Amino acid sequence: MKIKLYPEFNDVFTDETLKGIFYPLCSLTLEKYPNKIFHFISSNGLWIDEDYETKENRFNYTLFDIEENKYKFNGNIKLYKGSEKAKNIFGELQIDFENNGKVYLENKTKTEDYIETQKQNLNIQTDDEFDADYYIQTFYEFSINKLNYELNNGFGLFRSKMEKYWSKPDKQSPIIYDETTDELKGTLHHYDKPKIEEIEKFEVIGKIIGFEFFTDGNDTVLFYNNTDKILCANFYS
Repeated sequence: MKIKLYPEFNDVFTDETLKGIFYPLCSLTLEKYPNKIFHFISSNGLWIDEDYETKENRFNYTLFDIEENKYKFNGNIKLYKGSEKAKNIFGELQIDFENNGKVYLENKTKTEDYIETQKQNLNIQTDDEFDADYYIQTFYEFSINKLNYELNNGFGLFRSKMEKYWSKPDKQSPIIYDETTDELKGTLHHYDKPKIEEIEKFEVIGKIIGFEFFTDGNDTVLFYNNTDKILCANFYS
């Protein structure tokens, strides 16, 4: 199994529809599928409006087409509450972090301080449609974790720098739990497959623990139908 942490957005998705909404966490290649690249992604940071559910995306999963090892989105973007506002501020958050991320890391800027600063800078408020605090928190945790990995090659250890009460800063869990290996085979069977058409043709590939990328226990489990569909299911742990 080969893992690439924090792939570029354009290496994961066929277009930028979901930019600012989904985060590319890692990509992997498995011995069983040497010509396929599987991407673990997350939509942490936005709540769900179930009034806009479709068969392609619901509160607990997103179903993508696979085109040249990239994900093509066919769902309804309105499912993700505040997605328009999120996309509008995402670029500004990125620019600020590119300029100041190392300072935030060096100064051990706390998440709550970062949130308040960015809300003032961007002149935005939390409301029923867009939870600005949650969105900015998620962006910061993802970005500071990624930066710490790039600078220090320590995955999932940003909390030992940023969070005063993180209990085990030196313990790293596996990035991916690979269901295709004999060692872990069967460990993911307690996750119920979402009820979609021809679900029996999908096999579980593996899972990532959301808590290792953010401070949100929104795990992602991948299911693959051996042809051209990938199912990204979400489970809270």
